[in-house]
Amino acid sequence: MAGRILVVDGAPTNRITMKVRLSSACYEVATAASGQEALRMARLIHPQIVLIGANLPDIGGPALCAALRALPQGGDMPVLVLARGDDRVAALSAGASALIDPNGDELTLLARIRGLMRHEALALPDSAPGLAEPGAAFQHDCRPRAVFVADQPATALGWRHALQNRVDFAIAVSEPERTLADAAAGRVAELYLIAADIRQPGDGLRLLSELRSRPHSRDAGFVVALRPERAEMMPVALDLGAGDVLPWDLAGAGFAAEAGLRLQAQLARKHEADRRRNETRRNMHWAMTDPLTGLHNRRFALPRLSELAFAAQDSHRDLAVLLLDLDRFKQVNDSHGHPAGDAVLAEVASRLASALPEDGLLARIGGEEFLAVLPDCPARAARRVAEDMRRAVMAAPVRLPPGGAAEELGITVSVGVAVGHAGGGQAPDPEALLASADRALLAAKSAGRNRIVIAPQMIAA
Repeated sequence: MAGRILVVDGAPTNRITMKVRLSSACYEVATAASGQEALRMARLIHPQIVLIGANLPDIGGPALCAALRALPQGGDMPVLVLARGDDRVAALSAGASALIDPNGDELTLLARIRGLMRHEALALPDSAPGLAEPGAAFQHDCRPRAVFVADQPATALGWRHALQNRVDFAIAVSEPERTLADAAAGRVAELYLIAADIRQPGDGLRLLSELRSRPHSRDAGFVVALRPERAEMMPVALDLGAGDVLPWDLAGAGFAAEAGLRLQAQLARKHEADRRRNETRRNMHWAMTDPLTGLHNRRFALPRLSELAFAAQDSHRDLAVLLLDLDRFKQVNDSHGHPAGDAVLAEVASRLASALPEDGLLARIGGEEFLAVLPDCPARAARRVAEDMRRAVMAAPVRLPPGGAAEELGITVSVGVAVGHAGGGQAPDPEALLASADRALLAAKSAGRNRIVIAPQMIAA
């Protein structure tokens, strides 16, 4: 199933018709005939989207929207409300994510649902933490910033004049070329209002697609302004990534208040998505980081080693693996206490990192064991790096926390090194590299510690 949707409508025919339409699009659909039933169902099934229709016997659409928002899981839940007249502004004020047009077509509704589902998915980062580039902030106004792009500057200025006292963000007017140039340079807005047709039919939608594909601007909020005779383009705009579609005459006295609320809602959705994305990225970072040393942990390091092995295959370069183990570390804990042991681990990690080449990977993979992976590093170069790291550890005594049996302690490290080469069109085997480096490390320990042992042969695929 593509997603779970709760349909709320007082008319049985409407509920059945909507359930058939959404089920045919592979959504999992539940229905409710009243506001109270809808609240009970929302607590029970945790829908991804709620559609509120008309004819509810116990509560109006705006009031039900506010009640849904008050649920523990309701703050982030998209709610679409079918509303007419004054109820439209009331629904938006109550927290509706979007409005359902009573005369709207099925394609538009499905496109809006797809957009909301996509918005939920895009709140997650695309890859490992820290790889996404944050957009650069504007410098002169501390409020969020929106950019309006229309067919003529006068049109966009009219939109700004009608809305600037109704919204809590700054508004700038721009042209398509300048908007793209600013986005490429990292000068992005948090919200874009773009006319569907600027100089040519549909070129505003092409601008939307371009901005959605740029790394700096892809996470902005987007709204499209559409002329009445181009209503068939609404599903296209929503599928291209617009969060909402407003009528061209949005500056009209009868619609400006609703337009302001809908733009403000899109900005709020963008901020919520940013918050969730940052929280997920932060959680991913901590899940892959050793809290004591700040280095990567085993969970991150071993999959990354496999990736580097495949990269070595593509470049036909050597890949070196170093296992480093602190000598007689158990005596540190037994004689000086665990706080002293933690201080030693943190300081050794810092010294190892300072001696690591820029493209190397360093991780703590055990109690006192560290892993270093060196791309494009033949055996002789790996030996030099291992020696640099060994010397860095023993260069000076480590200061211990006050109150212990000693103020400082000399520490040494033993190192096992294995080097693999991509041969026969296959990547070096990461497990074989680790096993070979581990045997070399044991040999270094057996030979007296504080030394480096190179595995006796290259580890091929």
